[in-house]
Amino acid sequence: MSLFVYGTLMRGERSHALLGRARYLGVARTSRAFELADLGAYPALVRGGSTAVLGELYAPDRETLVSLDVYEGCPDLFRREPIELDGGARCEAYLMPAGQALGCPRIASGDWRARQR
Repeated sequence: MSLFVYGTLMRGERSHALLGRARYLGVARTSRAFELADLGAYPALVRGGSTAVLGELYAPDRETLVSLDVYEGCPDLFRREPIELDGGARCEAYLMPAGQALGCPRIASGDWRARQR
């Protein structure tokens, strides 16, 4: 299954190299069912909003996915879960339970890179 990334794992961001040999599949956007929380150094995708979050889609191998699970603190900090993209396609993404993101500002645009513009 493909993996949707929306923050520091995207191209040009500081953690992109962790995607290793994952094949880039292109730019993607989630369905309008999420919020993008700003945790300062990184964002968190949270279910239950009305924002379409902008990101990138990758096809990681099993080894890369295991490494990313460790990096993302899965399943304690983030959980890798199936999500729906704009247009109906399905993929996986790292989501933070809503309760863990309480009080964090939201990025209304859904675009991590545009957060400070």
